[in-house]
Amino acid sequence: MPVAFLLSAFMPWVIVPILLIGGAYLCYEGAETISEWFAEHEPEQVAARDSVDAAEIVAREAAKISAAIRTDFILSIEIVVITLGTVADASIGMQVTVVSLIALLATVGVYGLVALLVRLDDAGLYLIDLSQTRAGVFATCLARIGQALVDLLPPLIRLLGVVGTVAMLLVGGGLYVHNIAGIHYALIELPGLAANFITGLVLGGLLVMFMQLVKKLRAQLRAFFAYLIESPASTQIS
Repeated sequence: MPVAFLLSAFMPWVIVPILLIGGAYLCYEGAETISEWFAEHEPEQVAARDSVDAAEIVAREAAKISAAIRTDFILSIEIVVITLGTVADASIGMQVTVVSLIALLATVGVYGLVALLVRLDDAGLYLIDLSQTRAGVFATCLARIGQALVDLLPPLIRLLGVVGTVAMLLVGGGLYVHNIAGIHYALIELPGLAANFITGLVLGGLLVMFMQLVKKLRAQLRAFFAYLIESPASTQIS
């Protein structure tokens, strides 16, 4: 947050480019997630089931956590900068108060709620274990509630993934709709949410295609340079 206040005070022209860069990243992440939903691929296996290598399991989970933290970090920056932009004409005291309150709500409210949700299975397992030390109807209720919590987590996580993906596209697309006049006037007849979603999806789709092209070019370049390195050696051997 201190960096945001400094930028707002001394370099306010940087705010919009930062918003657009972050918005592009959010659009890319959202569109990439949607492309993975429709892409043909093997059913994803749980890391603990398809691998006996503990290091591989840890690496996979670390990669997922790293991607989630990166996206959450970008989204948090966007929230802070957007909030700061709405109170840019207010006094510095009002800016600090409003931005700090929004940052606190975003951190505790959103991420705290998500942290509680992903621990539903632990709560369910605890109730199941607790039911084994009780008897009668109370034990049966505890076991059923615990099992219901365990069964609820997978569809709930999938639902959160869908909601998060849509939110990334709405936020990222909305930043372009509200900060680029050409896009705003081109979609002015559409409802606000529809305009934001369409912009986010189109921009994200273009970025996904661009990154796929870059990956293919990099792979071809690596293969080409590997061929150049190996060719003289094979010629000398022959």
